[in-house]
Amino acid sequence: MNLGEHMERISILRRSGLSILFIGILSACGAQHPTVEPIGFMPNLSSTTHGEPSKIIGQNTLIPVKANGSNVDSNLRPFLDALGAIQIGAKGVCSGTHIGNGYVITAGHCFFDENAIGPHIAQNKSCDSVKVHWGYRGSPTTGSPKPVVIGTSKCTKIIYAEETQQRDFAIFKVDNAPKVKIGIALESKRTQSGTKLTIFGYPQGRPLEWSQYCSLQLSTTAGLSAIFGPSAFVHTCDTEPGNSGSAVLAISASGPRVVGVHDGAAPLGAEYNYATYLFDARSVLKSKGFDLDRAIGNSGI
Repeated sequence: MNLGEHMERISILRRSGLSILFIGILSACGAQHPTVEPIGFMPNLSSTTHGEPSKIIGQNTLIPVKANGSNVDSNLRPFLDALGAIQIGAKGVCSGTHIGNGYVITAGHCFFDENAIGPHIAQNKSCDSVKVHWGYRGSPTTGSPKPVVIGTSKCTKIIYAEETQQRDFAIFKVDNAPKVKIGIALESKRTQSGTKLTIFGYPQGRPLEWSQYCSLQLSTTAGLSAIFGPSAFVHTCDTEPGNSGSAVLAISASGPRVVGVHDGAAPLGAEYNYATYLFDARSVLKSKGFDLDRAIGNSGI
């Protein structure tokens, strides 16, 4: 396999979580939950798939989150408004997380042409066509007449986005950010194998769904390093297209913390998904002159 073929394979595998979106309009009228204010319209996030369409491991554990979050564990419920569906022009939808001061973390491949062979890197780029719909959740099947959101932000700048053989992540700045954030883990090394994890996101562009719990595994245990690079780790939380960029959250007594960014599903026949360590992403950002910890005002856990 030559370099071009290899990078094309990486590109396809990494984008297995990207959900291609057809723009439409969906009315958000109807009953309101006291803490969630619907806006006048939402994009129709119905989608087609690209690459490996999903990775449901064993029994499907994805749960549609109710508008009031009542079917989510109480320690996670306060953070639901920090989760957003990222509408990338007419290209697709990814999942993102507000980590503080208007900064959002997601997957790098969400910002690049899916047909172009990598590697891809962007820094300090405009992003006028990108919007984030925060707290997008609830549906008729979960007890809410219409999906609702708490607000919409516009992307003002892509601070840094990378899709390479080494890692796949992005951080960008938005206006009108939600008040709620999820802090990042400030460990001095990569998160340990066996750590209890959970993931929220927008599979197939549907309103927010919760994967429930899984555990972190080192990429080397599944032979992923040769394919996805040393910054990758393995998890078994269920995902579908549209989950690309979901924050991988470690569960601790002090609350959830972002330890990684979900990138995609492993090839057919392999029972795992993969993500990029936030520890590695922070190091890369610092080498590029951007101190993530300072920017978001995170003083540690």
